[in-house]
Amino acid sequence: MIIGFRTKGGSISETANFVNCSRAAVVKVYRAWQYGAIQNQWRGTCGAPQAIDDRGERRLRRCVQANRHATVEQLTAQMNQGATKSVSSTTVQRTLLCMGLRSRRLVIFPQNNGIYQQDNARRHTACSVCAWFEEHQDEFTVLPWLANSLDLNPIENLWDHLDQVVRAMDPQPRNLAQLATALELARLNIPVNTFRNLIDSLPARLAAVRSAKGGYSGF
Repeated sequence: MIIGFRTKGGSISETANFVNCSRAAVVKVYRAWQYGAIQNQWRGTCGAPQAIDDRGERRLRRCVQANRHATVEQLTAQMNQGATKSVSSTTVQRTLLCMGLRSRRLVIFPQNNGIYQQDNARRHTACSVCAWFEEHQDEFTVLPWLANSLDLNPIENLWDHLDQVVRAMDPQPRNLAQLATALELARLNIPVNTFRNLIDSLPARLAAVRSAKGGYSGF
């Protein structure tokens, strides 16, 4: 009742008077709900039934254990095989995240000839980061880059893409755990063409930065 009244716009004092409890209790319960420590029972029983129930989760876990390198599409095909009601790859992906399992996607550079680009900020040149790059130097090459050159770094556009996708979600994430799941889901569903378009934009970025003499380039 506290959570329902607060989410409808009630203040702490109004909620305390309505429920007949202390203001401290309202703050404690609502904060616990925000950070995922408790769940709103009313929200848990409303809406459409889950596409993948407990039995489906057990089946999905068995599929993952049988092939830990399976992609979301492959797992979805296995889940729909012989099923009376099919599920989408997005549903499978979301269920994997809720189960604490990170879904996999196809590797863009299967020949280990990828190029890794970063803006060379100080946190990116820490000893632990450099050591990790050395351990994976056979998988990709770290591209030399100017420090803190945000206009030249396409990752900034990807952050903006994730922000727009999450803000367009309905319903919106209500706590940190849901936000983390939403961001992970949005990241895994970024179209490959989005990456390629950003890579193809690098020549124009360089020209714009040179034209602006290092100032704001519009990217």
